[in-house]
Amino acid sequence: MDLPNNILLSKQIINAWKTHNNINLLLIKSIPVKGFNAVPLASKGRTVAEQLIHMNKVRLGWIHYHKTGKRLNSQTITKIESNRTAITKAFKQSGKEMEEFLLELLNGKAKLRAFKNNPFRWMGYIISHESHHRGSILLALKQNDMRLPEKTALQGLWMTWMWGE
Repeated sequence: MDLPNNILLSKQIINAWKTHNNINLLLIKSIPVKGFNAVPLASKGRTVAEQLIHMNKVRLGWIHYHKTGKRLNSQTITKIESNRTAITKAFKQSGKEMEEFLLELLNGKAKLRAFKNNPFRWMGYIISHESHHRGSILLALKQNDMRLPEKTALQGLWMTWMWGE
């Protein structure tokens, strides 16, 4: 992969994306098996697995839209099974696709069709969207007596931003 002229800044941007994706992968790894079916109490919302699948679909949908100008339809996207193995594989793949597309944007080899063609703004949107769902996932687990260990919930999901690799 080619890096744009400002190599240091580009590396930092890609590292921020990788950090975010690794936090998602840690969460997926830490969810108890029965937790994938949890929903927040008094909610008709998505299960934990459905939220993760939605996050992945949004990533792929935006990449597709920016590249083609067309929305990604449900027939185009591969259906993901609601289990740890399939969701992990999907997040690794879409995380890599995000990384590659961010590099294309930073190199001036691609353009965004929204977000004022600002790759930082778009990445911030994706990270914010996924962080919102991580919060919903943690709430669903907590309310269904499946609280993650503090080492994962605090150190892994939060402190990784401050002190992690």
